[in-house]
Amino acid sequence: MLTKERAISFVYAVVLCGMSLLGLTSCGGDSGPNPGSLTIATSSLPDGAVNQPYSATLTGSGGTPPYAWAVTPALPTGLTLDTATGAITGTPTTQGTTTHTFSLRDSSIPAQTVQQSLNVTIAPPGAALTITTTALPNGTVGQAYSRPVQATGGTGARTWTITAGTLPQNLNLDPASGVISGTPTAPGTSSFTVRVADAAGQSDTQALAITITTVPPPPNPPTITTTTLPAGTVNQPYSQPVEVTGGTGALTWSIIAGALPANLNLNSTNGAIFGTPTVAGTSSFTVRVQDAGGLSDVRALAITINPPAPPDIVTTTLPAGTLGQPYNQTLQAIGGTGARTWSISAGSLPQDLNLDSTTGVISGTPTVPGPSSFTVQVLDAAGQSDQQALSIVINLSNPPDITTTTLPGGTVGQPYNQTLQASGGIGALTWTGTGGALPAMLSLSPDGVISGTPTTAGTANFTVRVTDTLGQSDTQSLSIVVSAALAITTTSVPNGQVGQPYDATLQRSGGVAPFTWSVTPPLPDGLSLDPATGQMSGSPAAGTEGDHPLTFTVEDSSTPTRQTASSALQLTIAP
Repeated sequence: MLTKERAISFVYAVVLCGMSLLGLTSCGGDSGPNPGSLTIATSSLPDGAVNQPYSATLTGSGGTPPYAWAVTPALPTGLTLDTATGAITGTPTTQGTTTHTFSLRDSSIPAQTVQQSLNVTIAPPGAALTITTTALPNGTVGQAYSRPVQATGGTGARTWTITAGTLPQNLNLDPASGVISGTPTAPGTSSFTVRVADAAGQSDTQALAITITTVPPPPNPPTITTTTLPAGTVNQPYSQPVEVTGGTGALTWSIIAGALPANLNLNSTNGAIFGTPTVAGTSSFTVRVQDAGGLSDVRALAITINPPAPPDIVTTTLPAGTLGQPYNQTLQAIGGTGARTWSISAGSLPQDLNLDSTTGVISGTPTVPGPSSFTVQVLDAAGQSDQQALSIVINLSNPPDITTTTLPGGTVGQPYNQTLQASGGIGALTWTGTGGALPAMLSLSPDGVISGTPTTAGTANFTVRVTDTLGQSDTQSLSIVVSAALAITTTSVPNGQVGQPYDATLQRSGGVAPFTWSVTPPLPDGLSLDPATGQMSGSPAAGTEGDHPLTFTVEDSSTPTRQTASSALQLTIAP
């Protein structure tokens, strides 16, 4: 069995000038773009959340469509990659940030393949959606009524509905805010069930009732029942209601002292504090609620906004690049505050690659092969930072590939000439023998031609190597079988007799089987020659008496040129 091994060696001293032969670069110059090169255009993927549908599509450009996508390691549980379209879809079930290497292969011949390292961040599910309102105040016929049904937790927008019973006549539930409002027109008690659902499909229900009377109720001042509010985090959405009991008619909320954290607001209708805080710290304030009759209550509260987690570089490895081929990879980080600034804090990138300080993209067209080790740093707007040691290996491009896997046999004393074949490589190719030996008197030229006139029969096993201008090489194990020269060894044939059975077999030496025998002129009547074995057989016919000069020829199956051997013999037929 033939075996094959490929060895890529780096010859740094001649790389730059050697590449100039192909226009990749010049000594002391920069390389230009490679038109039509395959590129992954996607530089980042959107975040997802546990138990929420996820959808993102990778895009590529250049090369020859159609494309084929692959990913390692596997995507988070619940997500799948469409290998034909690059679409990532599904519903993730586990939280966390994972790093994946996406590969894109085109349909060119030979195919181009590029890789991009991207992160997939799946956030934890939101807090359970819970309706916190357990009772609603009474209303009065002909007087405006407005009370919110409050809820906490959940994800995204909420939708409110009545799932059982009915509201008092002329009151309605706002499906977006959960506020029940209107001016009731009939007395009585109405029981109903309210339901809230969030964008992630969570829901909660609460049985409630509203009593409408014809006589205004006695004064029932509102009472704020919320005594503390949970902390928030910079750049994370915040939403918490301030709860109240009592009060008559519509309620109005306001801040009368202090201030909410920056970028948080108080909803004056339902008392919800909402927004996305931008500054860390503790804010103290006093909230006031007033009902339609002018009665009010106040409560001193505070909200602590915690700083975000410091930035964390989640890119731990980078794919290799190829000499003279565009390289583009985006460093990924999570956490931090505000804009990020990227830099190289130690080591250096491969020659002609650069790091974009704003986007974290490492790009360019490398001009020198080999590994480069370096440390990247990311700094956020709050002065928090993280560092990560990385490396990039730049491989040589288009190494030579020996395509000759077998060689024809030769014959002792016959000229032999065969040219070894290889594809790829950069610049001139040089051939050498690296193991074993050619048949005696055969030699291998630097151009890959095996030639000479073999002198010894047998099988010769050897290994050849081809090396290009940049020192890239390939090896191949081969063999040549040399056969002895073809010769007929039979020097005479026995006499025959008319009417008597005749049998004689011609003998030969050397050559390559199978063999074909022939004779001129034809044998005497009654006799025949088996062309495969050289056997003469039959019974000479009457009238064939006498001497018959014959020339026998045998031809072998040597390639590329078949050998022949002939011998003149005399066959005598007795009466």
